[in-house]
Amino acid sequence: MSKPTSEILDQRPPADPEAERWVVGSIILRPSVLDELGFLAPADFCDETLAAIFGAMVDMRRKGEPINVAMLGRHFPGDDWAARIAEIVHAVPHSQDAVYYGRIVKRVAKFRELREIGLTLAGNAHRAEGEPEEVLECVETELAGIKLSAGDGEPVTLANAAAEAIVRIDEIQRRGKSAGLPTGLPSFDQDQGGLFPGELTILAARPGVGKTSLALQVAAHNAQRGRLVYFASLEMSASELSTRLACGDSRVSSRQIRTGRLTPEESARLVKAMNRQSGMPLDIHDRSALTVASIRREIRKRVKRGLVLAVVDYLQLVTPEDRRLPCEQQVARMVRQLKETAREYDVPILCLCQLNRQVDGDETPRLHHLRESGAIEQDADAVLFLSKHKPTDTEPHNSTLTIAKNRNGETGPLRLDWDGPTTRFSCPNTAPKWSEFAEYEK
Repeated sequence: MSKPTSEILDQRPPADPEAERWVVGSIILRPSVLDELGFLAPADFCDETLAAIFGAMVDMRRKGEPINVAMLGRHFPGDDWAARIAEIVHAVPHSQDAVYYGRIVKRVAKFRELREIGLTLAGNAHRAEGEPEEVLECVETELAGIKLSAGDGEPVTLANAAAEAIVRIDEIQRRGKSAGLPTGLPSFDQDQGGLFPGELTILAARPGVGKTSLALQVAAHNAQRGRLVYFASLEMSASELSTRLACGDSRVSSRQIRTGRLTPEESARLVKAMNRQSGMPLDIHDRSALTVASIRREIRKRVKRGLVLAVVDYLQLVTPEDRRLPCEQQVARMVRQLKETAREYDVPILCLCQLNRQVDGDETPRLHHLRESGAIEQDADAVLFLSKHKPTDTEPHNSTLTIAKNRNGETGPLRLDWDGPTTRFSCPNTAPKWSEFAEYEK
């Protein structure tokens, strides 16, 4: 049986003093081994003195200074310094096993982190302050941080990277279709290959341009084909999204619904469209106070069920974990966490975002028009701008989807047609269909 919490609190946190001494001693004997211990940090040491020595040696190595007893003595003066170093060095069994000792230290350090999270959870639960969901979300965020840092971050050779790339390319060729998830917009799917697992795509526009409609249309395109989609809606309720989707599917104007002027024929079409939604695996999360941690939790729950896409509508409405931080830092942290979530669970995340007012009257939004643009532009794999404009004789379309940033492909504008009454986008019939997506359109 596990020990009661009171007994655990009376015990020291887990540590391996010998392994910590062996790591430090090995570095003193063979300073070059420090280059192989990049996964370790001073905070991983329980012994404060050893942590300080390790940190000093990392700093000395970075500056190109020699690491030896004499140089360390400048950082740690004292009469018993030489004796302490001699004791540490003498205790090392085999300095060539420094990396092995380092992994032991890292492993035990993670157990200490888990212990602290558990104790914090127990304390918060005992005080019963705030909401249980908020406590759970904070714990999940901290646990996710430990999980994301679990790897050593060691580099791979170009040869291994090339071998992995060849396998991926061969798989795509064998399947005969793009590795990306289709959006249902032929021009985008042909030009960009769809939305790709592990990537964060930002869809930005001014209010009223149709970014929610476009995101919902992409989500429904996949859900209609039996693919599980998660839609975090912080602005619109699930019933509002369902109505908007039904209008696009039935070609019934939303104004007819709002004004109560539906004809019997329109009502029948609308009911059929609503009935078709019953078989679509589209999960709508319409809480107005979602955090990245709660979104991450819902994504994690659905990954084992085959989740293919997560949509967040929209970034500036996501509740930050720390409201004391400046807005730019809050957004930077949230964008980074969404990117890490996409990579960890290998699903595409489509995150909607507001443009600032500077873009009003400008037909071509640019990256600097993003609110808190620095972090979004940096961490997003792709940034799409949606804009509407008046059609002309030479350009009959009334909307443009501009790929402003694409980490793995080309950029440029794509023409779209926007039907306001049914809140639906379509592509001009000017390009031939791409055979790779033929099976998705069945």
